[in-house]
Amino acid sequence: MEAVAEKIYTLEEYLELEYHSNQRHYFFNGQITPMTYTSNNHGLIVSNIIGELHPLFKKSEFREYPSDRMLYIPECKLNYYPDVMIVKGNSVFHQHSTKMKATTNPYAIIEVLSDSTEEMDRSSKWACYRQITTLQQYFLIAQDRPYIEFFNRIDEKRWENSFADSIGQSIRIAGFDIPLKEIYWDVEFHS
Repeated sequence: MEAVAEKIYTLEEYLELEYHSNQRHYFFNGQITPMTYTSNNHGLIVSNIIGELHPLFKKSEFREYPSDRMLYIPECKLNYYPDVMIVKGNSVFHQHSTKMKATTNPYAIIEVLSDSTEEMDRSSKWACYRQITTLQQYFLIAQDRPYIEFFNRIDEKRWENSFADSIGQSIRIAGFDIPLKEIYWDVEFHS
């Protein structure tokens, strides 16, 4: 029996497919993979964060974007769709084609962890995200318990790592304190 080689896609082929697709996809090492299902808790957490940030950002230089905003990282030559992306000032774009452009200057990135994405969020994505010179904060939010791990940039190569693990705590996102009780509002934890 003869083995069939998997097709290796170019970035241009991926972008053309992504532009015409009703579903979003990851592109990594020439492979195109559909993005996975998100749970009710995942959706609530993202909505709660956007809901908390939006009124705070209205009179600031920050803007928040949900997961349909593409991020391009030239150093890695990869695109991602962070759960929440925060930009300070005007967005800077990479024009992939006349039809598609992606943000290149996030100030903060927030990922809600799931069984299928946690390893990638903590390893390959984080390794790539650290190369973004404008990135100042990275948040990893658990959806099964109140737990948020976060990284704040100290200088070009160093990051401070901390966490919040109590519903009574707050985290600071782009200079604004956001209570965990608001991030986890209406989220059900199952033991």
